[in-house]
Amino acid sequence: MGNSGEEGKLHRRLSRIGSRGQREPPRPPPQADKPSTPAPPAATARPPEPAPKPAEASSKPLEPAPKPQGVTPKPAEVAPKPSIPPKPHIQMFSSTEHGSTMLQGLDQFRSDKTLCDVTLVPGDSNETFQVHRVIMASSSDYFKAMFTGGMKEQELEEIKLHGVSTTGLKNIIEFIYTSHLSLNLTTLQDTLEAASFLQVLPVLNFCNQLLSSEVTIENCAEVERIASDLLLEDVQTHVYNFVCQNFAALVQNERFLQLSEATIAYALSSDSLKGFSEMELYRAARAWLAHKPSERRPAAYSLMRHIRFPLMTPAELLQISQEDQTDEGNDGEKKAEEPFMRSNTACVNLLLEASNYQMLPFLQPALQTERTCIRSDTTHLLALGGVMRQQLVVSKELRLYDEEGGGTWRALQPMEVPRYQHGVALLGGFLYIVGGQSTYDTKGKTAVDSAYRYDPRFDRWLQVASLNEKRTFFHLSALKGKLYAVGGRNASGEIDTVECYNLSKNEWTFVSPMSEPHYGHAGTVHGGLMFVSGGITRDAFQKELSCYDPDTDSWSRRADMMELRGLHCMCTVDNRLYVMGGNHFRGTNDYDDVLSCEYYSPATDQWTLVAPMPRGQSDVGVAVFKGKIYVVGGYSWNSRCMVDIVQCYDPEKDEWERVFNVLEPLGGIRACTMTVHRPEGSVDEAQIQECPLPTAKN
Repeated sequence: MGNSGEEGKLHRRLSRIGSRGQREPPRPPPQADKPSTPAPPAATARPPEPAPKPAEASSKPLEPAPKPQGVTPKPAEVAPKPSIPPKPHIQMFSSTEHGSTMLQGLDQFRSDKTLCDVTLVPGDSNETFQVHRVIMASSSDYFKAMFTGGMKEQELEEIKLHGVSTTGLKNIIEFIYTSHLSLNLTTLQDTLEAASFLQVLPVLNFCNQLLSSEVTIENCAEVERIASDLLLEDVQTHVYNFVCQNFAALVQNERFLQLSEATIAYALSSDSLKGFSEMELYRAARAWLAHKPSERRPAAYSLMRHIRFPLMTPAELLQISQEDQTDEGNDGEKKAEEPFMRSNTACVNLLLEASNYQMLPFLQPALQTERTCIRSDTTHLLALGGVMRQQLVVSKELRLYDEEGGGTWRALQPMEVPRYQHGVALLGGFLYIVGGQSTYDTKGKTAVDSAYRYDPRFDRWLQVASLNEKRTFFHLSALKGKLYAVGGRNASGEIDTVECYNLSKNEWTFVSPMSEPHYGHAGTVHGGLMFVSGGITRDAFQKELSCYDPDTDSWSRRADMMELRGLHCMCTVDNRLYVMGGNHFRGTNDYDDVLSCEYYSPATDQWTLVAPMPRGQSDVGVAVFKGKIYVVGGYSWNSRCMVDIVQCYDPEKDEWERVFNVLEPLGGIRACTMTVHRPEGSVDEAQIQECPLPTAKN
């Protein structure tokens, strides 16, 4: 029994030591009070250890001792935390019927005249409408200002609205209390005027849409008057566009005589008018002025300034001058026709301007004004010339790609002679083609020096002064009102000369040459400077970039491209100069497509790589259209054939896409974007005009 008691003491003492070991560093066990029962040797000989787990602390010291007869007491258990009751589930309720139900109740109150606190009286009658101030103020900016802004009407029980008709006020109140409105052309104007006066914006917007949708040949003059009186800008714009689209019908039935000066002036200035000659538009303007001569005479110049007299023929200008005479009748009274032109100095100057313009055909690109530009709003991608794969004959076709017209090619007036490897440039709305070759020859021995200008207003060509030196595989740029032909090759070999075309003199003169002869190079213009990249010099492909300053007539070097290339293309998009495609040597005597593309930043004088071309193209046409770069036709050295593909690069997405094809695989083709008259009829492959010219031997 004594031993059992001592063992119980020892067990409890060691249990307390084990529980303290969880919170404190280990301590040596305390000595027993009585030496009668010494501690077991294993317990005294063990060195200090990290605090063991409670279960181990209570079991290890008892290994040498006999197992106690009683139940071993368990360590005190930690009381569990009280559980938090779950939050109540929140449900949202939204009634789709509440708003309409409330409006029905308010409308019923109005019908019963319950709680109504103000009476509205329209300006054109004594009919009364009892309503609630708070309802009207919540739906109308006009009433909100009246009832909350300290105005005297805030205290009146009856208010006269002088700017609102009975029909208009009734419809506005009906809408405010029901959110519904029934309109037709009979009630539209009254409701529109009331909505504008009372500033009920939903009704005003709906009336604008309805008014615009109901414009016809018969009522467009009346709709225009309403829109003008109420300052409905959206409706006015719609009427302007409607008149431009239907001007022929309006002139035919003389409805245009009722239109305002502003609308007629807008139509006459529009580039979207189709199917009219300038002479026909002049006669329409004159008829409008003569409809009310005394009232409309001051508007003569404001209309006639939009007639493009320089685009008339000299015979038509003479006819206008002769017609605009004051003839006296037998009874001494003037005829109905009034001399609007000859009696107005500003109008006379318009005729003189046209006459002077026509006397200077070569200078016209530098004399462009709003009256000399083409009356068209369609800009297209154009492709011209090139050498065909079949029979290696050279094309003289000029075609536009009509994306909106079903993705078809349409023919414009062909060039005077076939061309490929030629230079193209736009200047003052005119297209220039210079140099190149008319027969197939890979060495440039058949280079030509002739130059032509295409006039899109009349779809015709004019030959201008020829180059001083024949050249092909060269670059042509339009820069500061002049043309620059750079480098190239001819029968004598590679050339480094540069020629400048002066419009006023219609002649080419030599300017500062390149540092070395180049051909197969590419160029573009940015910031009043011309940049020329790559090309071939003494049978070696180049990666250099040169810059020409026309103000100082000097060349300078810029950072080299990352890749050697020739027969590539170059263009400007925003502040980046892109270089794409071309070819270079593979080994010592073979060629390979260059698929890599890069752009040059003039501000930093650095090149940056962009997405490569999916398929190689050399000796191509390139044009920027709607912010994207189009690479047209050319030759693939990897495929060893001319190609008909058109690949498009999107600078914003840095992605390439094959978009469409030209009608025939063409090498040495050229491209541009230009505003032209859209011709009728499409061109298919069977209609391609080939020039069966003999090919020169290589």
